[in-house]
Amino acid sequence: MTPWLLESLVRRAAAEALSLEPGDIPLVWPRGTGAADGADAASALPPRLAHLAGERGRGPEPGMRAAERIAARLGAMREEGRVDSVAAVADARGFVSAVFTAEQRAALLAAAADGPRFLTGRPWDGAGRWPLSPLHEAGPVAQARRLARADARLRLTAAVDGPAPPPGPGDAEVLWRDPYLDGAAVEPPTPATRVLGTIGEAAARIAFCRSVPERPRETETTGNGLPVLPSAEHPGAWVRLTDDNPAFLLRRVHAHAVSRVRWRAEGAPARSACAGHAAAVRGLLFDGTSAVDAAARREEPHILVRYLEALARAYDEWWSCPAAGTDPAEDAPDPALPAAVAGTLRTGLFLLGVSAPTRL
Repeated sequence: MTPWLLESLVRRAAAEALSLEPGDIPLVWPRGTGAADGADAASALPPRLAHLAGERGRGPEPGMRAAERIAARLGAMREEGRVDSVAAVADARGFVSAVFTAEQRAALLAAAADGPRFLTGRPWDGAGRWPLSPLHEAGPVAQARRLARADARLRLTAAVDGPAPPPGPGDAEVLWRDPYLDGAAVEPPTPATRVLGTIGEAAARIAFCRSVPERPRETETTGNGLPVLPSAEHPGAWVRLTDDNPAFLLRRVHAHAVSRVRWRAEGAPARSACAGHAAAVRGLLFDGTSAVDAAARREEPHILVRYLEALARAYDEWWSCPAAGTDPAEDAPDPALPAAVAGTLRTGLFLLGVSAPTRL
């Protein structure tokens, strides 16, 4: 079950249950995170439609009544064999919550492994080139930041709107080498080239896209030890090869997930972890589509950066779950999960102009 399919199902049910024209129904992506306990995803569409459906009153009641009608219609459509078997209920917020079958959860992971199509709803097989400015041509660090953010915005827009995007990152092996850390020194030495030579291109692009304001203060940070405008003299955690550096975290987790897929193909046993951590990763994978859409529509690349970080940390928690193997009834072997995480991370990093290493 993908976000695209669930959004379509809820939309159809809403049109029938509330006697609305499909064109009058706004696009509201269902979300995996924040779903009610026991649910895989929830749609906040009903409160948006309550007034169109003639539901009136104060508080959450109008949205709840709309949600109950939509959930009931989904149940009827399922019994009629018109939709896949989604168990839907109206939750306490007036949202429609959906519980997936084991097959639908597996289908979600299989779809996420194809990151471009999963995140944007279309193949990346068009012509042209993805924009990627040479950051070393900037003088001040702030100018390099503007170039990196402009690249991310153009790449996000190309991915979700207009003609078919050019081919994506593919499955070729990618090394950890960085053109500014491992190549020849770039001349002339400017603040931008010096910081690139200190933290590298990957960390610079993530650092430049991670914050919200367009004109940040020089001392501003986006977390403990993460300056918005890192310099050669004060790079902060962006220079570290640890998980304190979000760029390192994202690339390390991608490399681990790809390695796990490779080891599994070579005969390694499937990883078991508690069902709760597996569900958390699936919920974040489900949210990838809405994160990319919001980042592109609002022209705010930090939305994508923060989403990728949340996914990477959830994967780490799944992998290192101390409860794995302690309760066979609660263990959730999920051999498809690393491939899904790898596909989503690789595509998200690509949209930010950052390479994704494939080996630890």
